[in-house]
Amino acid sequence: MTPESRRIPDALLDRYLSGALDPEAKRQLEATLAQSPWDKARLAELRADSAAFLLQHPPAPFVARVQKAERPAWWRSWPVLLAPALATAMLTLLVFQPQIEQLLQTLIEGDPYTVKGSVMLVLHRKVGESSVQVSSGDTLSPGDAIRFEAKASNNGFLAVVGRDAKGVITVYHPFGGTAAHPYEASQPLLPEAVALDDTLGREDVYALFSQQAFELDWAVRALEEGRSLPQAAPKGISVGHTFFVKK
Repeated sequence: MTPESRRIPDALLDRYLSGALDPEAKRQLEATLAQSPWDKARLAELRADSAAFLLQHPPAPFVARVQKAERPAWWRSWPVLLAPALATAMLTLLVFQPQIEQLLQTLIEGDPYTVKGSVMLVLHRKVGESSVQVSSGDTLSPGDAIRFEAKASNNGFLAVVGRDAKGVITVYHPFGGTAAHPYEASQPLLPEAVALDDTLGREDVYALFSQQAFELDWAVRALEEGRSLPQAAPKGISVGHTFFVKK
């Protein structure tokens, strides 16, 4: 398999595996996969790499509540399940068919917190002694334990905030904080894990990233007022987003 025989870059396959594509983008990509055995093979390789990493680095026993005074050792050992970080530079290395080129352009122009932007947010749910990625829109249950992964291209400052179906705002990282916390791009898996409460319905979760320190009052206020965080964000702050439905 050579780069010339493939139509889809790893950047898009990475997003596909993490459940980060919207339904139309997913449909277009799967249509191309159906016609490209080389891309199918690469997708299988990326999926196998993630599975192998998980087997080689199983998580230690899980403690669900972030309110625990002492963080156990597994906080430092829960594996990162995603393929390598997205790299915009990769997009120029491969030759794509027209619909993939159009899809890439749409992602670059219209998805500011993944390809073009500087932060991507992924959730992981604890299952037994392992963990699974939570795709945007997945159904979770009260009591499920989740952990956050924020992928940015540079060091800087990061916060994770959520708004549940009742409009309650929670700062998940730094838990209960009022300002973004220093972030290292080499350590995308955040230390906090939480057990979901019994508020049913949709919860939106946002990663906020900047290379400069920033306060969170504007974000909390925007969420309370039902405004779009990407539009409300001050200049220099990127926003990543995912959501789940609690039933």
